[in-house]
Amino acid sequence: MEDKILSYSTDPQLWLYSVSITFFIVFFIILVGYKLPNDYKKILTKILGFLFLARLVFLHGYMVGIGHWEITNSLPLHLCGINSILCIILMFRYNQSMFEYLALLGIPSAFHSILTPQFINGWDGYYFPEFYLSHGSIFLAPLFLTIVNGHKLRKDSWKTSFLNGIYTVILIGLINYAIGYFSGTMSNYMYTFKAPEADNPLIITKIWPIYYLILISFTFIHILIVHRIYNIFGKVFK
Repeated sequence: MEDKILSYSTDPQLWLYSVSITFFIVFFIILVGYKLPNDYKKILTKILGFLFLARLVFLHGYMVGIGHWEITNSLPLHLCGINSILCIILMFRYNQSMFEYLALLGIPSAFHSILTPQFINGWDGYYFPEFYLSHGSIFLAPLFLTIVNGHKLRKDSWKTSFLNGIYTVILIGLINYAIGYFSGTMSNYMYTFKAPEADNPLIITKIWPIYYLILISFTFIHILIVHRIYNIFGKVFK
């Protein structure tokens, strides 16, 4: 397996098709949920939770079935993998801190991933639609919980979510070291040791650790932007 990237410059038709379909489905589901009566909104929330869970289970079953599952790159320990798990939990049992983490870190990361995809397992077979299903769900879940179910952010959630993100990076870095120590091959979850290959303008350099400090800085800026947008639309507790 080797990473593949997709961008407008490499294949504009495929890129535009993939991005358009993903965002259309996301906003269609939100629109449908918004217009449903409250009791049906709860049912749709649970249905989405089951679909998110089924996607995750099927992915790992698929990888095991074709012999692609490896501890160094198959665990859900990238930021999007962690947010995928939060999507499932939140659809069944709401938690304010998890919601804020998903909204402030998940929305911008999923948005950039959809626009500048990096397929860490290649894009043959199921891997291509799976990428958009997983990242589309991360983009969908917090917006659905906000617009359809009416959940809001706390005033200081920008700070707590950023700190929780830093704690996550430290933990994942230690896990990468542990996997490398015991397996002999260093993993790169959350790109703590090697820069992403995606064609993303925010990846200014691939020199470690400079690229990571830049990514953390941009993450902080994105958190502030998303929090500000929520505040503009009255989705922050007064």
